[in-house]
Amino acid sequence: MARQSQSTDSPIARVGSAVGLILGLAITAGSMSSGFIWASQGEVLLVYVAGFTSWSGYLVAHYAEEGVFVDDMGESTDAPTMNGAADTGGQGAGGVLGQLRAILPDGPAAFGFLAGIVILVAGIAILAWYVRMENHLLGNVGSGMFLGGYVLAHYFDSGKFL
Repeated sequence: MARQSQSTDSPIARVGSAVGLILGLAITAGSMSSGFIWASQGEVLLVYVAGFTSWSGYLVAHYAEEGVFVDDMGESTDAPTMNGAADTGGQGAGGVLGQLRAILPDGPAAFGFLAGIVILVAGIAILAWYVRMENHLLGNVGSGMFLGGYVLAHYFDSGKFL
């Protein structure tokens, strides 16, 4: 069960939640960039450490935002769909464009969702560039953009950061 809405939380709890979210995502971003660099160098043990640390950071961020480490999937429906749209399996008049439109949120939120996706994809490219340069510090920019784009798109799609 997720924690109650932030409107009922105290200001201190909201600040703590924001700090936990940002700190957890920062740990994840740093671990991701270093993990990819170490993978390119063949440092297997360090890659496992980075993967563990990356997921741990994400769990901290998720807990700070939702009050649980992992979402309860028991509350989901048998046939999940994006944005309440029916899954046509590629059939029908809409084809691929219709399926893409079905995953977009309605109204102005679609622009925020698409901006998040653009930032996410740009972050992947920037991360790849700095992995190639073996630059741990600037690699964090790319992985931070990747995670930031994910958070932005997720927020505009669901109203939640994670």
